[in-house]
Amino acid sequence: MTEQIELRTNHNVRVVTLDTSERVLTIFGEIRTEDEEQRVIGYRLLYPYALSLGEVNDDGTIPIRYERWCPYSPVEEHKIGGEHIISVVLPDNGILDNYVNRLKQVGLTEEQIFFEVNNGGESSPEDDATEEPVDTGEGGGD
Repeated sequence: MTEQIELRTNHNVRVVTLDTSERVLTIFGEIRTEDEEQRVIGYRLLYPYALSLGEVNDDGTIPIRYERWCPYSPVEEHKIGGEHIISVVLPDNGILDNYVNRLKQVGLTEEQIFFEVNNGGESSPEDDATEEPVDTGEGGGD
């Protein structure tokens, strides 16, 4: 029996499956209203990469291909509605390591990607340097 490797969870990196069947590796976050209810009104995908499987290698392993999710724009932040999301899961540690290396190439540091884990659990995502102010979805901006 092989030993199960524990997934790292001290980050907001997720594999998001969309209703188009695309799988996107991204720093994932919620967009909430600023009112007392703090309702989720959408989701933010930062530095998204489309994931796909390559051809099976001779040793039986299957490589994973990473491509920019939207190569048509230099913008690396995308906002989508929840109705387009099928599932959100933590990535395998190997996929996470590859993604972190790609993020380092665009100038992010590990301190911006990972947050500290307290003895009783994880710190809040608000401590994560990649978190941005609440977006109300109203006017202005890009």
